[in-house]
Amino acid sequence: MADPQAAKRYAQAAFSLAEEPGSAGFARWRADLADIASVLAESGLSAGLADRRIPVDERQALAARVLDVQPLALNLAKLLIAKGRSLEARFVANSFGEMVDEREGIAHARVTTAVELTPDQVTAIADRLGRALNKRVQTTTTVDPAILGGLVVRVGDQMVDGSIRSRLKALRRELQGAG
Repeated sequence: MADPQAAKRYAQAAFSLAEEPGSAGFARWRADLADIASVLAESGLSAGLADRRIPVDERQALAARVLDVQPLALNLAKLLIAKGRSLEARFVANSFGEMVDEREGIAHARVTTAVELTPDQVTAIADRLGRALNKRVQTTTTVDPAILGGLVVRVGDQMVDGSIRSRLKALRRELQGAG
């Protein structure tokens, strides 16, 4: 079972190392953590690297042979293996990415519409959100005909539902309460 708090602690440690003068920097750490997550949590080797029946030093040696990352990142990978958290490597990488994005003033928005948006419309939405949040906004769009029209925007844990479906539901509740 993944422990999001533990993943955040490992990500915070990597973030602190990436901040230090003379470090490889955030971009390199982000790439290294993505590689570590791919090998430890998502590859064909992941089950073996997580298997506690195999001696930890053998699992760590395998990771060292497969991974081409900076020494401190490799130490983190070995620590995840030793602590039985190798399958949580993707959570660590994602948490690290969120920390870096926050530092760099980047927000990620998921925009859901009933029909496909043009690139100009996506850019306009991102610009408007960016002004409202005072951040650079990177958008991901999805199409869901069930919302009928309008759009639903999610940034982090905040959601703005401007869909016609939600408006119709609200109107229905009002009409039922008026009787």
